[in-house]
Amino acid sequence: MEKITIVIADDHNMFRESLRKVLDLESDLEVVGEARDGQETVDVIERTNPQIVMLDIRMPKFDGIEVVTQLKKKGCPCKFIIITALDGENQITRISRAGIEGYVLKSSGLTELLIALRTVASGGSYVDPKVASKLLTSFSTHAEFREKMDLLTNREKQILYWVSHGLSSRDIAKQMILSNKTIQNHISQILKKLQLQEKGQAVALAWKWGLPERSPSDFSEKD
Repeated sequence: MEKITIVIADDHNMFRESLRKVLDLESDLEVVGEARDGQETVDVIERTNPQIVMLDIRMPKFDGIEVVTQLKKKGCPCKFIIITALDGENQITRISRAGIEGYVLKSSGLTELLIALRTVASGGSYVDPKVASKLLTSFSTHAEFREKMDLLTNREKQILYWVSHGLSSRDIAKQMILSNKTIQNHISQILKKLQLQEKGQAVALAWKWGLPERSPSDFSEKD
C-alpha cells in the first residue's frame, strides 16, 4: 500500500515531535520532513515533494498562509492542512481565500486530525466542526453569500453539499450515480460561477451559507 507522505511545519519543537510520533504509528502515513519557519517549509517541500503539508499559521520569517500562497503560485501539487490554535474571523477569511484544503484546530483530538489527513489525501476538503460552526454563525445571513448561492443550479448545490462534507469527486459520483468526469466538470463550473480557484475556498463558502447543515434531498436533481 502506497503511503500518504507528509511534511509537518510548526515553530514549536515539542508539537512537531509529538505529532510525528503519533503519525508514525499509522501504517498508511509517512512523515518525510519537518520545518520550523516559513522559508524552511518551502525548502523542505520543494526537496521532498509530499502529498500533504500540515502547517501552523504563525511561524517565523513568513506565516503558513503565505507559504501556501507562494507555493500555489509556483504550481505546487501539494495539499495543505492548517493546524492552529487560531480561530478568529480574520484567520478564517484568510484561510478560505488561500484555497487551503483542510483546517483543524490544535484543540481537536487525534481522530479529527486523522480524518482531515485522509479526507484531504483522497481529494476532499475538511473544515474542523468548531470552525464550521463559527463560519455558519458569522456569515450565513449575509446577503452577498445568498446571492452567490442563487448562481448555482440545484445539482451544483447538491454536489457542493457533498464536497463540503469532504467527499472526493469519485465518492460523489458513486453517491449520485454519475461519472467521475461529470462531477469534476460540475465542480469546475461551480468554481467558475463563484469566481474561486480552489475547492477549499468553495467549502469555506458552503459553510458560510450553512449548506452542510441542510439535506441533499433539499435540492432536486432535475436541472
